[in-house]
Amino acid sequence: MIETTRQNNPLVPVAVVSRPGIMQQSLRASLAACPRIAVVASFGDGLTALNQLAGFHLGILVIDSNLLDEEVDALLGAVKVRQPGIRCLVLAQSMLRHQQLLVDGADAVILRNGSAHDLQQALSRLAQDTFEQ
Repeated sequence: MIETTRQNNPLVPVAVVSRPGIMQQSLRASLAACPRIAVVASFGDGLTALNQLAGFHLGILVIDSNLLDEEVDALLGAVKVRQPGIRCLVLAQSMLRHQQLLVDGADAVILRNGSAHDLQQALSRLAQDTFEQ
């Protein structure tokens, strides 16, 4: 389900997977400032996200690297099998991890300490992909 704004611009439903706390709140606030993005859910861990994703019609799943690497990898793999239409954006801690996440199935990866502009660009590309499906 894709919502629309008053100007009939489609909004992409997005969920965040990040440990509860200031980082999750900051990430949600950054996403809320992005055009065409509607944050519809937050999950504090990969297992909860995986168990509840079926209840949402998501376009994009944003995964923070404050989860364990194994948790991120397992979540990516499971999402790509269960709901391959969901685009996954991962915030990585390092360039080395960045490359591995792309190999593991992430649709986009940005560095966690990157700028808000980097986040908006990645989301914009993924949102466009969502509309072209």
